[in-house]
Amino acid sequence: MTLAKQDSLKTQIYNTIKKKILDQTYQDGQFLTERKLSAEMNVSRTPVREALQRLQKESWVQYVPYKGIFIKSLDATDLKHIFQIRSALEMLAVRLACSNITSDQLQMLRLSLERQASETDGDTPDYRKFILYDTEFHNIIISSAGNMMLSSIIDEIRDKIKRTGINSLYSRRSRIAEAVAEHTAIVDALADKNAQAASAAMENHLHLCYTSAYGYIIRQNIAH
Repeated sequence: MTLAKQDSLKTQIYNTIKKKILDQTYQDGQFLTERKLSAEMNVSRTPVREALQRLQKESWVQYVPYKGIFIKSLDATDLKHIFQIRSALEMLAVRLACSNITSDQLQMLRLSLERQASETDGDTPDYRKFILYDTEFHNIIISSAGNMMLSSIIDEIRDKIKRTGINSLYSRRSRIAEAVAEHTAIVDALADKNAQAASAAMENHLHLCYTSAYGYIIRQNIAH
């Protein structure tokens, strides 16, 4: 196998494992082995090991001597730091968006709200689907800010943001409906081009996301 193909395979395995962490196929604290992952993906252990080394550097997994690899849980300090960065960046994005957002982008946000609201119906919400809608919603706002460097910086931590969102949603059954209401307040302020109100609405939304995720993580740690 050429070096380019090895790098490509390693990247594919890295992306596959990270996706399974994000969608909760591999859950926090779950133990894995190189042998099991190699068999599951029908590849040799070398690219799996290399992918896991990268995931360990990024704090997605952790090696335990004589046991294997476990999915590293998001702890309270990680959560705090991610939200400190996210809040600063997304509050800036929504303020910029007030001056730059187009009617088409506002319509896209309204359509996203409708898709989000559809997940409040029924007894069993599809959390994975809602996370996709939530990510779409925030990406539209970031795109409408018109600052490519800002978009690039947020992209670098997008997967970690997505993971905190999952923890927030799992905190309580009502969290999806609450998030939709918070998103609606943001869109209303954007439609009015009221930067102060939009920034306040985003700050409130992210604060509630943080406190919900924090409560969920604490309960999970106590349970384990």
